[in-house]
Amino acid sequence: TPEQVRAAAAAFRVYVSAGPRDADGDYVVDHSVLTFLLDPDGLFRDCYGRSRTAEELARSVRAHMDSYEPLPPGAGQ
Repeated sequence: TPEQVRAAAAAFRVYVSAGPRDADGDYVVDHSVLTFLLDPDGLFRDCYGRSRTAEELARSVRAHMDSYEPLPPGAGQ
């Protein structure tokens, strides 16, 4: 829902703004350009902007994968 999208944007502190509608009712959405890495438990691990190279991103993701330990049962709920 629109409310859920707004809540997710606020939780991740991203900028989102819908521009004015044109004659056809279409609009452009201005937004942050970020990629978020979440682990299998849904926890935030890293954030990648456009300044990160593909190699840096791959190294970061691999390092997080290699060091991942699942949460104990019942943790994080």
